[in-house]
Amino acid sequence: MKAELQRKLKEYVERCGSQRKAADNLNVSPPLISRYLKGTYDGDIEKFEQKLEEMFTTAEAAENLASKTITAEYVPTSISQAVFDTIHLCHLKGGIAIESGDAGIGKTMAAKQYIKEYPNSSIYISINPCLATLSACLKLICQKLRISTGRKDDMWIRICDALSGERKVLIIDEAQHLPVKTIEAVRAFIDADPTLGICMIGNIATLSNNGNPAYAQIQNRTKLTEIRHTKNITLDDIAMLCPRLKNKKELELMLRIAHSMQGIRGAVNVYSNALDNEDISYNGLRAMASAMQITMN
Repeated sequence: MKAELQRKLKEYVERCGSQRKAADNLNVSPPLISRYLKGTYDGDIEKFEQKLEEMFTTAEAAENLASKTITAEYVPTSISQAVFDTIHLCHLKGGIAIESGDAGIGKTMAAKQYIKEYPNSSIYISINPCLATLSACLKLICQKLRISTGRKDDMWIRICDALSGERKVLIIDEAQHLPVKTIEAVRAFIDADPTLGICMIGNIATLSNNGNPAYAQIQNRTKLTEIRHTKNITLDDIAMLCPRLKNKKELELMLRIAHSMQGIRGAVNVYSNALDNEDISYNGLRAMASAMQITMN
């Protein structure tokens, strides 16, 4: 057994907090890890050490990427801060708010930041096509609220009880996936407690009766409706998101990418990849955007 791998595995277990968690991550049993660390493992040592070598090598390489210098903290761009403010107003006023906009402009980042700042009175869920049905959506909310699941009527009642009382806000991201039946059940939480806020976040189809007729059901109940576009992204936003870019020409290039269908997400991806390529010059950024097949406006 390799002493260096035993040392790294021991440190990994400590970072995970338990052998059970480390074993789950490695898809092995806790006793296997215990025996390996003690030097008594009599299984296929070569195969297990190959797994460890691959995991640790990959992790170390990822840590050394230049893009790791990009802050993981929330960046209050003009759009993300506006979305944050909409959620907050919905939290205070109750009722339904809709934040709709182009993909990749900071809506989800704002929602996740709100959860960090108001962890005791806000609930965040993200919908995808597998979770759009009424039963799946209710189960997801139950999971977030740490209450038991069961029949749809029982789950709805338990959720309603959990959301009532002190002012709370339920944030539903990727809400364009929700069908009429699910939207009606969620909307009914407000009928039970008008102080509850529900903020639905999604793409442009969220507000379009042609794109998603389900939302016609709640238009007359919606207190706030906002539409955001990539064209609303500013040069100051780019400067905050790409702090190592100082040249106006480079910043304007990134703004052109952000104004395209790529949005802020695409611009940051180009910046991140250029950092890893060790070339964030104007030509380096253009070459990276070209390699990523990004078409700018």
